[in-house]
Amino acid sequence: MFENKKDSQIVRLPFGLRDIFPFEIEERNRIKEIIAREFKLWGYGEVYTPVIEYTKNISIGAGKNWKDKLINFFDVDGNPVSLRTDMTIPVARLTGMRIKRNQLPVRFCYFADSFRQSDIQKGIRRVYNQAGIEFIGSSNALMSDIEILIISINILNGLNLRDYKIGLGHIGFIEGLFDWFELDMKDREHIRKKIVVKDFVSLENFLSKKNKGKAEIFLKLIQPESSIEKISGMVSGIKEKKVIKSLDYIKKIYGILKGLDYEGCLVTDFSIIRDFDYYTGLLFEVYQSNITDIIGSGGRYDGLIKKFGLDVPATGFALDIDLTHKAVDEIELKEKLKILIKGVNNDNAVELLAFADKLRARGIIAELSFEDTSDMESFAREKNCELIIEFEKGLKNIKIKDLKNNMTKIKTMTGFLKEMKDEKRN
Repeated sequence: MFENKKDSQIVRLPFGLRDIFPFEIEERNRIKEIIAREFKLWGYGEVYTPVIEYTKNISIGAGKNWKDKLINFFDVDGNPVSLRTDMTIPVARLTGMRIKRNQLPVRFCYFADSFRQSDIQKGIRRVYNQAGIEFIGSSNALMSDIEILIISINILNGLNLRDYKIGLGHIGFIEGLFDWFELDMKDREHIRKKIVVKDFVSLENFLSKKNKGKAEIFLKLIQPESSIEKISGMVSGIKEKKVIKSLDYIKKIYGILKGLDYEGCLVTDFSIIRDFDYYTGLLFEVYQSNITDIIGSGGRYDGLIKKFGLDVPATGFALDIDLTHKAVDEIELKEKLKILIKGVNNDNAVELLAFADKLRARGIIAELSFEDTSDMESFAREKNCELIIEFEKGLKNIKIKDLKNNMTKIKTMTGFLKEMKDEKRN
């Protein structure tokens, strides 16, 4: 078929990308509607930022290995630019450039694609469709973090997501444990890498050489735990200020959420370490039993916006739409009647188009078929149509085939439109 191997690229996508079909888009849009409604109820306004930013801006928060994460280009003026790796950095840049201090706090939300470079491996994505919020400039860190968590829980419940857990961690807790071990920067980075890949065997061997007793406690503390009291007991002998302070913060979050009956979905997980360098306090991730990857994550990033000119605290959360779509058992779509109108004769084009417009004005999906299809019923079922309509001679009457009930009837065009006028569908 192809003259050489390069020609085969015409029928393939670059690795890490995929096409999405209409029915899947419809389900994903329904998920976004549920998310958007919750965002709006809390006062979050949607923002849009360019998909391309200067590489210098993106690299500010992308982490130590940012060069391996970015999809890079050169602009026409020779400046290096990159596709955004997430939305937090662009929103931080927008805030630093455009928001005045007297406008704070601000609540932003977004629905956007982010792009990350990866090795050529099967199943590794380079496009991440996300919905998220950023709460910027509040002087009350605890309550703003609580707000982000409650919104996250409300969305997950609104999507009828089953068996999910939200793991709560804290930058200060893990840093405090490093201080407790008296580790240098090289050892800290080594441990972070082992925690990220969940290589607890190597981690145990490494820490046991430093201090076997502390290693046992460390490894227990970074395992997910639903009982905050159990965690408190394990750290009772650790006097590091960062450990005590960060655990007290998590306890306060637990206390407030428990009062709202939200504690059932919470676990502590101090193994949470993010790839991005901008997080400064609370970290959290959303897990679901049927999905191996993290479907959502968030946390506090008080120092990031300062790099763009405005020194203000911030917290946020992002949900992965692709993974959320996989995690949801059943998505209740808004029911809409869909009709296939057979119109192979161009002579009745005006009447046919006018009739279809009147149906659409009633909120009915009217798809026109201009093909002389031999098996119209199979074609209509494939299109998820409930009715097939065909004009009779003289254009006064229409033949209606009800695919659900397998019935055919003849009605006047006027009579059918009147019948459809009071159709109440969402």
